[in-house]
Amino acid sequence: MKSPLYITATVLPGNKIEIQTPNLSVGQNVEIVVLVPEVSVADSPDKKQNISLKQRQDFLKLSITERRSILESQAETMLTHYQQNSEWQELMTGDIIDY
Repeated sequence: MKSPLYITATVLPGNKIEIQTPNLSVGQNVEIVVLVPEVSVADSPDKKQNISLKQRQDFLKLSITERRSILESQAETMLTHYQQNSEWQELMTGDIIDY
């Protein structure tokens, strides 16, 4: 039985990906599947925020008041985005199944 190992990696200079894990042995054969997420206009580098595990942990260490303030600000930003962009509303019209 194959046991999956999920690792997120960043492409290094020279288009290289490096994977290190203590669970593998030298000389062991492994299968590697690379999934590349589709990039949309909304995911452009200037708009996308890559949040590291450390940043997520730091966020959880904040007081509930500070976290609520940050989440409220993010919610307001998304509200503005969805009010200005009506493309999503077009997806919500019509029947689920069109014959």
